[in-house]
Amino acid sequence: PEPKVTSLRIPLRAFIFSAPPCPVTFQPFANMGFDPPKGLPTVFDPSFAGVGKKVGLEIWRVEKLKVVKKPENDPCYQGHLHEGDAYIVLQTKQKSSSLERHIFFWLGKDSSQDEQGVAAYKTVELDESLGGEPVQHREVQSHESDQFLALFKGGLRYLEGGIATGFKHVDRDAFAKKLLHLKGRRHVRVSEVPVDAKSLNEGDVFIILNNRDIVQWAGKEASRVEKSKGLDVCRQIRDQERSGNANIKAVEQGGPDEAAFWTAMGVAKPARIKSAKEGGDDGEHARSAGDAIKLFHLSDSSGSMKFEEVTKRPLSKDMLDTNDAFILNTGHGAGIFIWVGKKASEGEKLHSMKFATDYLAKSGLPNHTPITRVAEGTETAIFKQSFETWPEPNALKPGQPVGGGKKFEKKAFDINAMRKGGQREAVPLPDDGTGKLQIWRIENFERAEWPKERYGEFYAGDSYVLLYTYLVNDKECYIVYFWQGLQSSQDEKGASALWAKNIDDELGGAAVQVRVVQNKEPPHFYLLFKGKFIVHSGGKASGWKNVADSDSYDTDGVTLYQVRGTNEYNTRAIAVAENAQSLNSGDIFLLSCKEGYFAWFGKYCSGDEREMAKNFYSKIDKREVKQVTEGSEPEAFWNALGGKGEYANVKVEADQDYREPRLFQCSNNRGYFYVEEIFDYDQEDLIEEDVMILDTFFEVFVWVGSKANDEEKKGALQAAIDYIKSDGTARTEDDTSVLVIKQGVEPPNFTGHFFAWNPDKWSQGKTYEQLVAELGSGAAASSASSELSKFVVGATKYTYEQLTAATLPEGVVATQKEDYLNDEDFKKHLGVPRGEFQQMPAWKRNNIKKKAGLY
Repeated sequence: PEPKVTSLRIPLRAFIFSAPPCPVTFQPFANMGFDPPKGLPTVFDPSFAGVGKKVGLEIWRVEKLKVVKKPENDPCYQGHLHEGDAYIVLQTKQKSSSLERHIFFWLGKDSSQDEQGVAAYKTVELDESLGGEPVQHREVQSHESDQFLALFKGGLRYLEGGIATGFKHVDRDAFAKKLLHLKGRRHVRVSEVPVDAKSLNEGDVFIILNNRDIVQWAGKEASRVEKSKGLDVCRQIRDQERSGNANIKAVEQGGPDEAAFWTAMGVAKPARIKSAKEGGDDGEHARSAGDAIKLFHLSDSSGSMKFEEVTKRPLSKDMLDTNDAFILNTGHGAGIFIWVGKKASEGEKLHSMKFATDYLAKSGLPNHTPITRVAEGTETAIFKQSFETWPEPNALKPGQPVGGGKKFEKKAFDINAMRKGGQREAVPLPDDGTGKLQIWRIENFERAEWPKERYGEFYAGDSYVLLYTYLVNDKECYIVYFWQGLQSSQDEKGASALWAKNIDDELGGAAVQVRVVQNKEPPHFYLLFKGKFIVHSGGKASGWKNVADSDSYDTDGVTLYQVRGTNEYNTRAIAVAENAQSLNSGDIFLLSCKEGYFAWFGKYCSGDEREMAKNFYSKIDKREVKQVTEGSEPEAFWNALGGKGEYANVKVEADQDYREPRLFQCSNNRGYFYVEEIFDYDQEDLIEEDVMILDTFFEVFVWVGSKANDEEKKGALQAAIDYIKSDGTARTEDDTSVLVIKQGVEPPNFTGHFFAWNPDKWSQGKTYEQLVAELGSGAAASSASSELSKFVVGATKYTYEQLTAATLPEGVVATQKEDYLNDEDFKKHLGVPRGEFQQMPAWKRNNIKKKAGLY
């Protein structure tokens, strides 16, 4: 549908105003090549037509005071930006069943004032063409926000030159020697530095380009992310700049092959290389000179534009007037925000960016401080954090960030945020699902028309493209869904995205493209099939010439489907493993086998679920269905499933305060421990690198991913315990089990809360009992308190042999091994009693530990 047009705009930051309303010195752009705007744009650049309708990036570069949209194969889409240019980047991403857009204008350090002006003004114009809905961001080279850096998975790479100065073209047979510097813990930047040993430090990764030799050198304290991204950059240079004809070698500082790097550098290895600290902290962000949050009110309601500070504290949401604009200095690395009310005047909208940039100049903040413009109703989480009373039910944030100062203060997670009942904001549906629908399946990279009589039936091993046409005010509107099964191959998924784009192109760019992943379907998608959406196992073979890849369908004569849903917006049937472990007392299952056709009703399924299940009876098997309730199954039922077995018994007592299960992700990948709630969760949301908390009300599970680190484990365990202790409900720590389970060894009472659980994902098809038997007692679920004790120094005792092994027991602090010995072993191996040892000076204690092999 056409985006709703509003009048929310930000102007160019250096326009000349006849009577500047703020007592701040303002320097106009020199040699401007275009006329300053007199008001909000009403005519839009032709290159903006039809943009923002498909998920992904669209990029423009300022060329001769005009914006030129770059093709998708341009290096700028890989994060290769010229230092002498300015760019506009439009990001469109899927948010439930709607699209969310962000516009970034990026300013290279050598870009001219007029290029920066065109980028800013054209950002206004692009935003206006999209109805004022996008959030706008100003980005400056070398000081980009994490949100901008995240757009380019391979990191940013700064290139010399620009459109005005002329680009340096690459001679395929002659390459200048260059040294590239990679820096960043999570999002990596790539910049060129002098080919000199003084450029190196022990905390980062460097790449020397010497003709057709590409050698990566990793400092001994370089992060794993930097090393991995470095190899990506090496491959990109080899494939894109050396036409695939180059040799790549990766070496480590102090490693046996390090000489290859210094040979390529053409210099001798220095006696000393700068430390990681001298190289700069990857996580350090520019912070404001003052740490106080400041809010300014911008209004022309009096007849003249006034810019006044709001001094009342604490800040609250009701201080923001929908009739005006406000400027917020967050007092920390998030920078400055412009907030524009829905009923703000044209002057307030037009002049708000000028006031923000003037304030930036006056405040003494660095010129690269981020400036972000948000419209009322589209506020970001960082913006809301500055307001003490802003309701935020969905975001689970750590404690308020502390601004200013160089002293590191660890952010503490606030358990109160976790207790708030999360609720996803309702998203309006495009229509009632009665429009025209066409479906194609991807077969050998082409789209093959799907039989109409099979609409609503999909295969988990395939990808599909759907074109939905509906009317809005007698005008045809289009949605192109491309659905990707969990077992679909990468080339099929890629082909589905390509065909979605092709269909959109055929429609002149008028369609909205929506990527849909199995088990994450939005309500409108379900509505198209009126409660008859079904996913079979198997699918069509991939299009690649792979002899091991063939059509795979369930042909053993036994199929089992799990049915869940109470209406046309959420009902689906998914094929699951054909064994008793797949059953769940809270759901309905349809079993088709040679002995008969059964509808199995779990004892806790509802009447609405029973009614919706009837929609699938004839879809799965044409025979008459035999309805059986849990506990009254015939022998043929169990025989078809390979015999009886343990399964999930999701118990819901009517007289208890039951609540819907909630899933939380626990991680420290931002540099501090935090918890976020996952909505509409499924098995794919369990992240191997993190720890998850599943609250089923009667039980709380702490699921530990195989690659989670100790800090995440400890933080999640403590969060789970505190969560129960301070719960406002009648449940207590004594009557609620907090269980720790490991990836791949999930018990039925955990898997039962995930729709269509795939037992083969981590367990290779083995049952829970088999895995526990194979892995020993350590695989079984354990209490959170006992697991947490592993992370308390000295709480758990270990033998001397365990503490001197190559791999330490979980939770042991390597620098305090002696604290984990019992008193007898302590005296035996360190030669003195514990109390006497603790009274010694540190140097003496360290010498004793070294001698005992515990240092």
